[in-house]
Amino acid sequence: MPLTAFSVSRQQELDVDQLLQLFADQHQRPKLKRSEPIPEIWKQVIHADVECPACFAKGAELVRATSSKVTGEAIKQAYFRFPGGHHVFCDFAALSPGEAPEGLVQFSSTARDGLSRAVRDLVCKGIHLGLLDQARIRSMREWFHNKKASAGFQVTLDPKVFQWVAAVQAAAWPVRYQPQWLTISNELLGVPGFQMKTAMEVMLCRRHESLLTFLSERTVMLRPMVSRIEKLLNANSSRVVFDPTILKVEYGATFELSRFISNHYHPIQKALGRSYVDVKACKPLMAFTALLLFLSDWDLNKAASLFAQIASYRGDADQNLGNVMGLNPFHDYDSWAALKVLQEIPVQEYEAYDLDHRPKEWMIEAEAALAMGQSF
Repeated sequence: MPLTAFSVSRQQELDVDQLLQLFADQHQRPKLKRSEPIPEIWKQVIHADVECPACFAKGAELVRATSSKVTGEAIKQAYFRFPGGHHVFCDFAALSPGEAPEGLVQFSSTARDGLSRAVRDLVCKGIHLGLLDQARIRSMREWFHNKKASAGFQVTLDPKVFQWVAAVQAAAWPVRYQPQWLTISNELLGVPGFQMKTAMEVMLCRRHESLLTFLSERTVMLRPMVSRIEKLLNANSSRVVFDPTILKVEYGATFELSRFISNHYHPIQKALGRSYVDVKACKPLMAFTALLLFLSDWDLNKAASLFAQIASYRGDADQNLGNVMGLNPFHDYDSWAALKVLQEIPVQEYEAYDLDHRPKEWMIEAEAALAMGQSF
């Protein structure tokens, strides 16, 4: 359930306390005490006006914060509930109350890491200059939500197939460093220092050449993503999920602009603190860059110009302007895209093989094949 929601009438994203304070100010009365019920007329207005920040569902209800009667410490944060339900692809649909989707980015004033603070400063400057605002940020989220709603696929991948394919690709990977002319035969095993492991790797590479080509042509390298794909697979088996490949062009543009900013904008450079960093993992930067591109019709040069206007501003900007929720629409893009590719692998690539086999068994296979006079 979201901690913030969007008020259409006010064109603002607000948390529960902020919204109740606005109602109190509007009706010229003191702020509601925690034990004081929310007036019925306020509830009716909220129900009609406030939207989920991710899927724009209406019918919001407020769930107020609770505190320990003994210590007075907060037990549960206030949040918005949508009894009518969220869209099936909504980031909040399967989450516990108050839990935030991994793809949403809060540009909050309490941001602790340097990257979040640097991006928040850019957001505040952009809003101060009139180049960004909450309504436009909401429009971007709506655009991406509609994209998500238009494309989906069912998760049907067998976990055993996934693990086996990942193991084959990982085991065969070192062969790219071997000479292409090399043919493994039993005679080579007598060479001092020649390892059976090399024979096994070449055997796999030759035997599964079409499978490995299928993956490489689609730029899928599974090893860095195995744990994440496994988690997505276990959590979404048989479910219809968003097909991220519909955003391939936008993803590429966002990555390029994020990389440009990380290389040329000193506050971001300083925050990252390394000569090389995977900007795809920098959620605040990807969220901010996606917004710039959305506002620039996905034109990289226009977005770079918009960034320059914001980054070159030398005046002060109210840091409270950054209390908005950003969206990194490409969170887990590579993992989801790889999962989709895995489901498209022709069944003949794996149906004849024992999916429980791993390097130990493949070494035995290679040794037996060579002993029988085979070569590969």
